[in-house]
Amino acid sequence: MERVTLNGTDLNVSRVCLGCWQFNNDKTTINWESQSMQQSKAIVDRCFEVGINFFDTAQGYAGSEEVLGECLQGRRKDAIVATKYGFGKGTEPYTAEDIDKTVTTALTKLQTDYIDLLQIHFPCFIKDAAETITELKRQVSLGRIRYYGVSNFGPKNLHTYLDAGLAPVSNQMGYNLLWRSVEFDVQPICKDKGIGILAYSPLQQGLLSGRYEKLEDLPEGRRRGKLFASQGLARHGQDGCEAEVFEAVRNIKSICKRENLDMAKASLAWVLQQEAVPVAIVGARTPEQVTENSQIIKLTHAVVKELSDATEKVKQKVGRSLDQWVHPDRCE
Repeated sequence: MERVTLNGTDLNVSRVCLGCWQFNNDKTTINWESQSMQQSKAIVDRCFEVGINFFDTAQGYAGSEEVLGECLQGRRKDAIVATKYGFGKGTEPYTAEDIDKTVTTALTKLQTDYIDLLQIHFPCFIKDAAETITELKRQVSLGRIRYYGVSNFGPKNLHTYLDAGLAPVSNQMGYNLLWRSVEFDVQPICKDKGIGILAYSPLQQGLLSGRYEKLEDLPEGRRRGKLFASQGLARHGQDGCEAEVFEAVRNIKSICKRENLDMAKASLAWVLQQEAVPVAIVGARTPEQVTENSQIIKLTHAVVKELSDATEKVKQKVGRSLDQWVHPDRCE
């Protein structure tokens, strides 16, 4: 597995990061069926076997920090662990005291004495910019976190907090062939400032795996985003762009078939070949999926462009909306 050092850090990470939001210790969620501790441990075991050393979790992923902490026992030094704060107080912003308490809780759950990368889950969790920056720097000075980053920060918030002195090493954003809104404004800022985009949902919850060719094929729990019309579990109030999405999926599948490429591998490779994207965050239900996701391929420039062209209609329909689930946009 290829590794890269995140800009401004000494974190040498695998280009594929395991997203751990499905680590729920047998608790069913809207998007995922229950996953046992044994399943999660087998997935982490496979990560180490194939060279994945980067793991992403969050305070808001119920049970995930505890499960990951248990799975990393005896090999914490071989892992790079990222977590996020936010949602522990609902949608309330965090004071310095809240951040400190959250770090303490995360360290306990993860069974470790340091966090490699602490991220602010959404801009709405900042109560005061100066206070937040001071507290994050204090946590670094104490050795409780090594670096800090942000997540879901759009251009407005990036400019606001960068101007206030925030110095994130990364910005975790949803980015894939069907969700390219970061390309309008976020990607240029991150490239200019040396902030790595950690691309989550690079396979758009399985839509880019090639398994689903029409809306009826897709489990309802995976139709909550703005790519789909607001109904059922989707409460964002937007019209969606289902026709454009499934046309794009069929076109991507056709390109991959012609080029003899696995669609999921090609979609993942496309993300990793975009500017300012050192890492893609991918979840897994089985060790076999970890193995598949670890086999990064290299696309020709011609195929990268063709795949981009195939999803241009979706990109234009989505526009600058960065928040896949909520309207008004929480990212901005």
